[in-house]
Amino acid sequence: MRGLKFGVCLASWNEASAFYAGLDYSLIKPYAMLCEELGYDTLWAPDHFILGDAMYECWTLLAAIAAVTQKIRIGPLLLCYSHRNPSLVAKMAATLDVISGGRLNFGFGAGWHKDEHLAYGLGWSDEPAKRVHDMIEAIEIVKALWTQEHVTYQGTSFSTNKAECNPKPVQKPHPPIWIGGGGEKLLLRAVANHADGWNVPALPADEYARKLGVLKEHCERNGRQFEKIEKSMETRIMVTNDEWETEKIKKWLISFSSYNIHAPPPTDILDKYIIGNSEVCCRRIEEYQKAGVQHFTLYPLDFPSTRTLEILSEDIIPSFE
Repeated sequence: MRGLKFGVCLASWNEASAFYAGLDYSLIKPYAMLCEELGYDTLWAPDHFILGDAMYECWTLLAAIAAVTQKIRIGPLLLCYSHRNPSLVAKMAATLDVISGGRLNFGFGAGWHKDEHLAYGLGWSDEPAKRVHDMIEAIEIVKALWTQEHVTYQGTSFSTNKAECNPKPVQKPHPPIWIGGGGEKLLLRAVANHADGWNVPALPADEYARKLGVLKEHCERNGRQFEKIEKSMETRIMVTNDEWETEKIKKWLISFSSYNIHAPPPTDILDKYIIGNSEVCCRRIEEYQKAGVQHFTLYPLDFPSTRTLEILSEDIIPSFE
């Protein structure tokens, strides 16, 4: 088993690629199947309703991908707690774990996209503490429904009354729970208390290492083994020698950053993303590995081209086995 894991985030909205502005499941499906064939560890889909001009719904897409793959693990990166009632989420996740043969990574988060909540008539709080609190309530309900026969729960935002969730997930005691985000006071404390995995949007390597130090402190205070949490980072990648392609990526980021708070300024892409020839990409991955990253969740910027996927699989990933 190699020291690093590599996952691929699916291009589920029409501006996920710097080189293709369409949205077509007939391209996503074979791309996902190729990821499995090439030996990638995981496949992910973001949970948003509005990104770009068109987007597929996360859970429906994951169910479709589960049906055409056999071994690769799948999951949302990340479900927003406020998009669906947590009891329903528990049922959906248990079903997907069953039909996929126990391949679900359950990614969960406190949300950031205020505009899509308002557009869809969903509740929204500008207070991070409120959102993290409600996320934790939702996780507690989901976990209880996966592991208990009848669940009665009375929280400040969510409740259940003798709820049942059968069949249970295949994975025991339950699918791994991943929490995403970088908030150091509240979010990372929730990771220390409730998560099997942690994911964060792209950061410079030194900043990633610093946040891991904060997470470790939370674990020590709460009696949690830091080593039990899988550490991941979501980033964009492209293997290229072409200066024109790099410039095109910068221009694409200008429009992308206008609606995604996690997108770095175009001037920072070489610090936060993995872009360059094979040697540069390999060196950047090693830099992040030394900072503590154990699992890369990658958006290849050249989708629907499979060039980056194939070069990574053939020339770069073997260096980390």
